[in-house]
Amino acid sequence: MRFVLVSSFLLLFFSTFAQDTTQIKTKEFVIIKNIVFQGNKRTKEKIIRRELQYQEGDTIYKAKLDSILLWERNKIFNTNLFVTVDVKLVNTDSTSNFMDMKIFVREQWYTVPQLVFDVPNQNYNYFFRELKGDLSKVNFGGKLFQRNCFGRNQTLRLTIQAGFTRNIDVSYEIPFINKKQTLGLTVYTSISNNRNLNYATVENKWKSLDSNSFSNYSYLKDRINRESFRIGGGINYRPGFFTNHFFEIAYYHNTLVNDTIAKINPEYFLKGQSKQRYFYLHYVYNDDRRDVRQFALKGYATRIDVEQLGLTPFETQNVFRLTATHARFYPLSKRFSYAGRIKGKLSFPDIQPFVDFRALGAGQDLVRGYDIYQIDGQHYLLWRNSLRFKVFSKLFNLGKLMFVRQFRYIPVDVYFSLFSDAGYVVNNSTLSTEFFRNDKFSNKPLGSIGLGLNIVTFYNSVFRLEWSVNGANYHAIGFNIFADI
Repeated sequence: MRFVLVSSFLLLFFSTFAQDTTQIKTKEFVIIKNIVFQGNKRTKEKIIRRELQYQEGDTIYKAKLDSILLWERNKIFNTNLFVTVDVKLVNTDSTSNFMDMKIFVREQWYTVPQLVFDVPNQNYNYFFRELKGDLSKVNFGGKLFQRNCFGRNQTLRLTIQAGFTRNIDVSYEIPFINKKQTLGLTVYTSISNNRNLNYATVENKWKSLDSNSFSNYSYLKDRINRESFRIGGGINYRPGFFTNHFFEIAYYHNTLVNDTIAKINPEYFLKGQSKQRYFYLHYVYNDDRRDVRQFALKGYATRIDVEQLGLTPFETQNVFRLTATHARFYPLSKRFSYAGRIKGKLSFPDIQPFVDFRALGAGQDLVRGYDIYQIDGQHYLLWRNSLRFKVFSKLFNLGKLMFVRQFRYIPVDVYFSLFSDAGYVVNNSTLSTEFFRNDKFSNKPLGSIGLGLNIVTFYNSVFRLEWSVNGANYHAIGFNIFADI
């Protein structure tokens, strides 16, 4: 019986394959004669050509024409160099199958000064609901992004920041350093210091030096308590269109200037140490086949991170992390789509410095509805789902009302969403003290459901307004500036 089933399956598979091959041979096709670029006043043609699978002389079957042109368009758009991208074939000779591929782009504004107003961990819900909008916890200053340097998609970033964390950060990214355009280079360095800082987690909430629970130490928040320095670089290998391999090495030097922090929480750097000095190795595998990366509706993305903090027995840090993420996006109809992401992290050993002991709640890794909580642990699993409905999509043309041409066209897409999240954090730490009573949410299932409004607009920005209810029956309304999946 098993032999019959297997044989039937193979027969059906190969007969279908043969049928498709015959059909392809009889279908009409077009041949690309020329590729014409328009609108790229600064961007070099070779930067755009790097994203094209089809070149002059290649054949495209008409049955696949729409989907192929859409993928070519999306790959160019995902360089994040253009406001809009349009790819089409133009018939220049009606007596033959030769056609020209025309690529029209509208370039972004590449010199982008920005005001810095960063809330803790980029978590606005935590900032407004738990910190009551306390501006002393905000980072403020200025950023300068010089993108597309020399028209080669190179990026210079400069950050000068004050507030909760004072920071100067400089980086330069070159996407291609070889003729084949497969190797890229990134270098960076930064120096920062903190007066006030989060040095403990109590009942799954961070405590800083000015917290009421530790008022005896509030005087420390007016002094510089921590200094940090890092320098590093990486090589990016991109052999095709969708897959990247990134290899990074860096050196970190963190110092607790005031040893009172180490006395209050001896496990901040472990064993009452006041300094961290270690080398950092990082490898990233990334396979990204989403249609539009900022807010995808179709495709998938897989990422694997392997990190080692500390390379020799003489360094103060020795932590290994393995993180894997997979996201899927399915169009269900013209307006409905599904997005799902599952992410997991393993880290070793069980005893880790408090400053690196992070699971759910930091940044965007959280179960919605638990935004105000910091759930520490060595390992976690996070599953997020969203059913989206497109309300409308429109490209606004401001015309002569906007004298800067790069800002004349503003795309706006609006989506409603119904979401559900689930997560689990494993905390095997044996260092629990009166400052680390964090068993409320660790080592047990977490879940939430909710509704959201998503606005995707200029420069691929995403704004989210969400209502959620979690497993503890806590209702919340939150705001975010990143895509949910």
